Amino acid sequence: MIPSFININSDFSDYDCGNGVLMRLFDNVDTDSFQLACNQAESNGFALYDSRDIEENFHRSYRKDSLLIYIYYCTAEKKLRVISDSFSDTYAVEKQSFEVRTKSRLWQFENDHTFIDCGMCFILQCADNSFFILDSGHYLQFNDHKRIYRFLKERTPANEKTVIAGWFFSHAHDDHICQFISFLNEKRDDVIIEKLYFNTVPTDHRDSHNWNEWNKKYMRDFENAALSSGLPIVKVHTGQKIFIRNIEVDVLCTHEDTFPQSLKDYNNSSAVYMLTVDGCRIFLPGDASDVESDIMTERYTEKTLSCDILQQAHHGHHGTSVEFYKMCNADVVLFPTTQIKYDEEYEKIEANRVSVDIAKECYIASNGTVELSLPYTPGTAKLLPDETFENFDRIKELWGYDYTEERKQDLFISFLKRSGLPNREDINP
Repeated sequence: MIPSFININSDFSDYDCGNGVLMRLFDNVDTDSFQLACNQAESNGFALYDSRDIEENFHRSYRKDSLLIYIYYCTAEKKLRVISDSFSDTYAVEKQSFEVRTKSRLWQFENDHTFIDCGMCFILQCADNSFFILDSGHYLQFNDHKRIYRFLKERTPANEKTVIAGWFFSHAHDDHICQFISFLNEKRDDVIIEKLYFNTVPTDHRDSHNWNEWNKKYMRDFENAALSSGLPIVKVHTGQKIFIRNIEVDVLCTHEDTFPQSLKDYNNSSAVYMLTVDGCRIFLPGDASDVESDIMTERYTEKTLSCDILQQAHHGHHGTSVEFYKMCNADVVLFPTTQIKYDEEYEKIEANRVSVDIAKECYIASNGTVELSLPYTPGTAKLLPDETFENFDRIKELWGYDYTEERKQDLFISFLKRSGLPNREDINP
């Protein structure tokens, strides 16, 4: 519960953030109320843990024993949020010392799109050879937990154990979290996972009747896997800056910001991250959709949203707005989807066209894992061999999608070229 000493003279609403974390939202207040709440925390023995300002948005963390009081105020909205969090582990609020052993690299990992057009996994190698990971993949990408493990192992120095310095999650849709569950089940003892970072919505949320029951099952599976793992967990909150080796992670939005608006579209529960790696800005909005898009474009300017490398929100299916992508102004855009879905949606979705038109380079996950050395120099991306190809008969059976034989053959010939396999036009997909 919110500590009784937080006493602001304003209308308020309480919101269950999940994991026993509670938020109190005060409406139509000013910065004096923000300062009052901070003073009340300090007067009751809470020590300042972190202090961040993002443009006209002010964030303070206070800790006492295991309880975090997180206070933040958004000037444009005139809203004050106070979060009581006894769930989260501590996180690094300053730059860490580490041995520089390699140049950092970012990969948009090619999930196995044999049966499904979505799935998302981004991997970043830190300067000390440890890894940052965002999300994992869909339950129909059966072996991707093994492929992720092999990918990490191949890039870990010989005779050393793979270290995952932080495994972050955007939200708990099945195409983002299922392969992490499988990874824990099979590979947990073969790697070192230092900490998990996420902010998932409780499955009994007031809008949960709008969510698919199958998806809710996997949401619960994810929570159970994370909680039973014994790994330290941080429930991320907007405004936090988290340091992991040479990576700075700025949390720009979570589902806590959407309250009291509807979460009928579960994608609006995405935790949105801006990474800064050796001066290069990498924006990972997950599946953020219309509500979170409007919050961010109202709250921030190009100073906060502009980036060098951008993950297209919600795989490019639908997501953030044209204005959002203009403010991001990214040189490189990454689509965690298939070529065939990208082509279908490009003409239909203006935001995709705007994002691609602004960018100098665009990479689509189904065409192979793309590697970007950081800080990124345009034109230096490396496309790794394409490993997987669609099973169109099974896709039609599962999802009802069907394509012309000519289109399928064209895609297959392109796959053969990218994979390094013989370019034989007599081979059928």
